[in-house]
Amino acid sequence: MAERKTISKKLRFEVFKRDNFTCQYCGRMAPDVILEIDHINPVKNKGTNDILNLVTSCRDCNRGKGAKKLSENDILKKQQEQLKEINEKREQLELLVKWKEELSKFNDEQVNKIESLLDEATNNVFSDTGRNNCKDWIKKFGFEEVYESTQISIKQYYNGEKESVTKVFDMIPRICYTRKQDLIDPFAIKRKYIEGTLRNRVGIYNKGRVVRALRDLITTDEDYQIVYEIACYCRNWSDFWNELNDYYDGDY
Repeated sequence: MAERKTISKKLRFEVFKRDNFTCQYCGRMAPDVILEIDHINPVKNKGTNDILNLVTSCRDCNRGKGAKKLSENDILKKQQEQLKEINEKREQLELLVKWKEELSKFNDEQVNKIESLLDEATNNVFSDTGRNNCKDWIKKFGFEEVYESTQISIKQYYNGEKESVTKVFDMIPRICYTRKQDLIDPFAIKRKYIEGTLRNRVGIYNKGRVVRALRDLITTDEDYQIVYEIACYCRNWSDFWNELNDYYDGDY
């Protein structure tokens, strides 16, 4: 007597998907009925667990038909459909691999463009780690942003010295981030600058109250200039806070 081998959950799911979760005998579908896996050629007739020999059946059909087989035409039809599906999957897999290869090639070309900027300006190129980092920046910020930020970094930080090349490289993602934040909130950087000015002048201050006040007050360049001047000329934290509230007639 043939030994019945357990059908794995993964294989069961693949059969269900192939058959659209529909009993191939009566046409009923889940969840209206409980679905099971049936062997086209029964196990007692040496039928295997090959996916070509498996079919979706509802419990009623599966339990009621015993060793009954589908007709030869049904078997041939199902096998042809499965082979067609396998070929379609193979074609899609080949297309996916080709797409990934083209995408990888395109990513390398983008990195090469940015590397050319560094090479022309500093006579330096990326290490393997540097190339991988650059790919990550492009994925996160976009090629155009990384390209422009590289130009900015070279202009601001390269001075002809070897050490400055490292500075240029390290600042590229920071410039990308700053520019992105500036688009989201154009006054965020200016508020941070005022915080830094205040911290340098008075040392200890109420950071939470300052952050809330600056967020509410600094929405224009004019407001930024006013608050910046208060921060520059205040004698201490209390002086800054009082001047701020007096000028804006508020209670922050």
